[in-house]
Amino acid sequence: MEFKNRKIDGREIAVIFATMAAGCIAAGLYGMLHNQISYTVGPEYFTRFKFAQFGFEGMVAVPDRARAAMVGFLASWWMGIPIGLLVVLPGLRHGDWRRMMKDAFASFAIVIGVAMLSGLCGLLFGYLRTAHLKPALYSDWYVPNHVVHLRRFLCAGYMHNSSYLGGVLGIPAAWLFQFSRKAP
Repeated sequence: MEFKNRKIDGREIAVIFATMAAGCIAAGLYGMLHNQISYTVGPEYFTRFKFAQFGFEGMVAVPDRARAAMVGFLASWWMGIPIGLLVVLPGLRHGDWRRMMKDAFASFAIVIGVAMLSGLCGLLFGYLRTAHLKPALYSDWYVPNHVVHLRRFLCAGYMHNSSYLGGVLGIPAAWLFQFSRKAP
């Protein structure tokens, strides 16, 4: 394979695959941590929605927080593939697999930071938006029957949606970081 009139060597290809694999692990761990925060905000988001969505409602022997972590991993690990690929490819311009790997992993930290910040901003927005709760405004949201703490449920939903958006927005932020670094 060639890139800008040079061949991409095996070590660079290995970095691409290693970055995607590490991205899957990082994204999964992020999802686990994220869900611990959002479970604290709105446990019913999990007990009445996510556990059923992921087929975990019958796993009563497993503590709810452990199931929330499992949901977080399963819901987010796959984001490591596209994010990993998108943050490692700009590093090919360096022609040095070590620099490529270093920049890719720094870029992961940026994406995770932007996703976490976005999730927390979404939580704050949800908290403010639901201060005077009007359930009719959420008629297009999936809200299961018998939710007792609707505001907390919705705030957890705002946090989840914003976190995914943050993962997407983190990619251009990582590109800005990489392209701001001097190429060899």
